[in-house]
Amino acid sequence: MTGHFDAFVLFAEMRTGSNYLEATLNDLPDLHCYGEVFNPSFIGHHKTFELLGFDMARRETDPVALFDDLIAKTDGLPGMRFFHDHDPRVLEHILPNPRVAKVILTRNPVESYVSRKIAAQTGQWRMTDVKHHRTAAIEFDSAEFEEMLDALQSFQLDLPLSLIHILRCR
Repeated sequence: MTGHFDAFVLFAEMRTGSNYLEATLNDLPDLHCYGEVFNPSFIGHHKTFELLGFDMARRETDPVALFDDLIAKTDGLPGMRFFHDHDPRVLEHILPNPRVAKVILTRNPVESYVSRKIAAQTGQWRMTDVKHHRTAAIEFDSAEFEEMLDALQSFQLDLPLSLIHILRCR
């Protein structure tokens, strides 16, 4: 591949708009976002357990090989979404790589929490048509929110520091 980058990674979390961003990017020619390739429960998208010849067991054995295959076997610029609970071995591989573009997508944590609670209650995890938007009253659990916030913030705070460190090392 020519250009500045071989791949891109969207660092995000649930309910930040990453599905929408992925769909929008996939509408562009020469870009292909594979979803949450390193989600512990699936590969790429919900109920998908194989990608580019890698099943869950093979991905667990050699996650870096799957990432490298995304680059080698994609026409155009491959990408993926990466959340705080995805395989850290991949993170160690991509953060120092200047040929992997990094995008950090965030949303107000209270809005993400409320959106997640509504999605869990309504079963509507993805909205493709606003006319079918479901609403629900939820109970705000401050302890649950604090736990979610701690996990997300520790990951998000480490990302910029890691990226700044990488830039300084050049």
